[in-house]
Amino acid sequence: MSDADVCKVKIVGATGYTGGELIRLLLNHPKVKIVSLTAAGFDQPQPAHAFWPGLRNVIDVPIRPEIEGEADGADTVFLSVPHGAAMKLAPRYYEKGLRVIDLSADYRFPDLSERKGWYEGEHTSPELCAVAVYGMPELYREKIKNARLIANPGCYPTAAILSLYPGIKLGFFEPERIRVNSVSGVTGAGRNPKLPFHHPEFDQNFFAYRIGKHQHAPEIVSVLRRVTGKPVTVTFVPHVLPLQRGILSTMYCRKAQDVSLADIWKAYQETYAREPFIRLYPLGEAPTLQAVRESNFLDISLHEDAMTGDIVLVSAEDNLTKGAAGQAVQNLNVIMGYPEKMGLLPL
Repeated sequence: MSDADVCKVKIVGATGYTGGELIRLLLNHPKVKIVSLTAAGFDQPQPAHAFWPGLRNVIDVPIRPEIEGEADGADTVFLSVPHGAAMKLAPRYYEKGLRVIDLSADYRFPDLSERKGWYEGEHTSPELCAVAVYGMPELYREKIKNARLIANPGCYPTAAILSLYPGIKLGFFEPERIRVNSVSGVTGAGRNPKLPFHHPEFDQNFFAYRIGKHQHAPEIVSVLRRVTGKPVTVTFVPHVLPLQRGILSTMYCRKAQDVSLADIWKAYQETYAREPFIRLYPLGEAPTLQAVRESNFLDISLHEDAMTGDIVLVSAEDNLTKGAAGQAVQNLNVIMGYPEKMGLLPL
């Protein structure tokens, strides 16, 4: 296969967990060539296996210090960097004509007033927020096809939005009474060492954090309001447990009409019947983290509380794959017109 037949990719932030996951996935993508890997925090190029030992004798592209805006022969750049950093990098690549897939939160809000109070600092490239497309193919596939700037969704919002969307859109759930509890593996906290996640502190521990204040809450609400047209409000509480990866979410919804669990399940089945990465479990079963590890699947189950009649949804995803890098590759496939499962599932 000649270089003319492939998408040439640069990954900025190749030493972080989502950057490493992008490398893992794209090395197995038949239509992608990784031409550049960069990161911050060092002065000289390093072999990829210095950060990811499993890449020894697998990839010969070194990880170099990032020089902002250098295309390095790529036509697509993945920004696997923290929020606040992407808004400084994205305009440089966008202006050079590259496709930009941003895994930070910097372009997820078309209305910047929605991010105030949740993210620090002023946005330095607000003009690009108007052209960015929210990168959730299940809801925005047609817009993604023609986009040059993708705002890849957050890990928690991916699970919550896709689990709740059909029930709210079709009027089964009261949109103002949604509760979401999510439990994440520790890779969601990033690769830089932090005392709460030091092994002696974290092993055999489990806790909630940023209760009522997590920055993914407004993203969940913003997207659900836009795609359903309903006045959604959400109470969101994230937790972290000593696993490497995975997110298990439990959502509690009060019925807005007299409808059976079986009818709601059937509507979900019809909504997602053609989606390659959403798996709806049969009634009576529930997903597990083990079933989605290192995959781009989001598994969803529906249940009815025998005492209250409320609907309880349970979903499982890999936070690094469907919650980040895998969804980014899925977006790349949509933009390029490749089969959506390419590089993510056997075709």
